[in-house]
Amino acid sequence: MARINLDISLTAKVWNKVNEYQHYSITKTHSLKKDKDGSGWHKICTIMDRLNDTVAYLNSLDVKENGSKLDVFSFYNFMNNSATLIDCVNYLAEIYEYDLCADNSKNDIFNSCGNTGKGTDKDYFEYLRALCSVHPIKTSRHKEFQDSETAIECSPFVTYNEFGFIPKQEADLVAVVYTDGKRHTTKYVGIKIETVFKYVKFRFELLTEIINQIEKYYDNIISDYSKIPLRDLSEFDGYCDYIDYIKEIYAERINTGRDEYFEFYKFVMKTSFKNAINQQKLQKYQNAIKYSFTFLHKFLQQLPKEDNFETTGLKKQPDNSTGDSLLLELQSGFYCDYRRQHSYPFEKLSCMWLQPRYMDMAPLLISEIESFWQKYVCFEKEMKAIDISILLQIAIYFYRLENDKEFSENIPESSEYK
Repeated sequence: MARINLDISLTAKVWNKVNEYQHYSITKTHSLKKDKDGSGWHKICTIMDRLNDTVAYLNSLDVKENGSKLDVFSFYNFMNNSATLIDCVNYLAEIYEYDLCADNSKNDIFNSCGNTGKGTDKDYFEYLRALCSVHPIKTSRHKEFQDSETAIECSPFVTYNEFGFIPKQEADLVAVVYTDGKRHTTKYVGIKIETVFKYVKFRFELLTEIINQIEKYYDNIISDYSKIPLRDLSEFDGYCDYIDYIKEIYAERINTGRDEYFEFYKFVMKTSFKNAINQQKLQKYQNAIKYSFTFLHKFLQQLPKEDNFETTGLKKQPDNSTGDSLLLELQSGFYCDYRRQHSYPFEKLSCMWLQPRYMDMAPLLISEIESFWQKYVCFEKEMKAIDISILLQIAIYFYRLENDKEFSENIPESSEYK
C-alpha cells in the first residue's frame, strides 16, 4: 500500500495569510472564466475548507499497489479527490490572479509529450483520470494521447500490473483501453502510483506561490490607501462629524465590524451631565477618547504590517499583530475578578444603549454592582439608556486607571485624563 504525504500545515498558512487583511479578501471581486458572478469570498471559504478536508483524507487513503480487481478502486478514489484538490488550488490561483501558465506547461513528471510533442503533465493527469474513473466509456477530449485514428477510447477496467502487459518497473497499474480506430486495437496505459503522487504534490505545493501572490495583492491595496491622505480633524465642523469620517475610512480599509464603537463614542461626545462629578469624569473620558483617535488616524493612514505604539497607542504591543488599539481597549478591554463574578449586570448595562427594552431592569442591575461604581460616578433616577451605558464605561475607565497598570501607562499623566 502507498500513501501520499501532503503537508497539511500549508492550508493553515494560506488561511493565515488570507486573514492578515481578511477584509480585502471579503470585498474582493474577480472574473472567473467559468462563472463571472464577481463574488470571491464564498469561494475562498469553500476552497479552504475543501482543501483542508481533502488533504487530510488523501493523506489517510491507502492506495493499494497490488490486490484484487476491486482494490483498484482505491486508485479511482485517489484520482477523483486529487482532482478536487487541484481544482481548489486552481480556483484560488485565479481568484488572486496568480498566473498558472508556466506551471500548466511543465512536462517533467509524467514525461509524456503526446502525439505532437506538446503534451503536459496537467494534460496527462486529466487524461488518466478521464480514462480510469470519470469517462471510461467515452474518453474523447484528450487527442494528444490518443491514436491519430481514434475518436473515442473506452477503458473497461484498470488492473494491477501482474500479467506482463508492461515491464514491472514502469507501472504499478495498467489501464486496459479499447480504441475505435480501423484496427479496433487494445492498448495498455501504464500508471506509476509514485509518479501520480509526485504530480498531485506539485500542484498542491503551488499554494506557496499563491501565498506570495496574496501578500502582493494586500501590499498593493495598502500602498494605494497609504498614498491617499486622510482629512485632518481641523477640517470638520464638529468632533462627531470627524468620528463619522473615521468610521467610514475604517470600514473601507479594515472592516465593518466596529460600527457600534464609533456610534457609542459619538454619543459620549454629545453627552453632558448635570451632576458635577459625572460631568468632570465625562470630560476626562472624552479627552481619553480623543487622544485614542489620534493613534487610530495614524493607523488608518499608514496601515502598518506590525503593531507599534505610534499607530495603536499601546506601549506594550500584543504578541501577534491583532489590530488592537487603545481606542478599542477603552470600551472592551476590561477584565477582572469582580467583572467575571458580575458578568450579567456588566453586560446588560454596557449594552443598555443598544437594548433599551431592558430599562426596567436597570435599577436592580445598577444596585448589584454599586460597590464597583460608587467611587467614580453617580447614577441618578430617570436616566436614559445611553447615559447608563456611558456612566458605566466612565467608571470602568477610572477603575482601570487605578487598578490596571498596563492600561494606565497608556494614558498620559495629566489632569486632562486622570
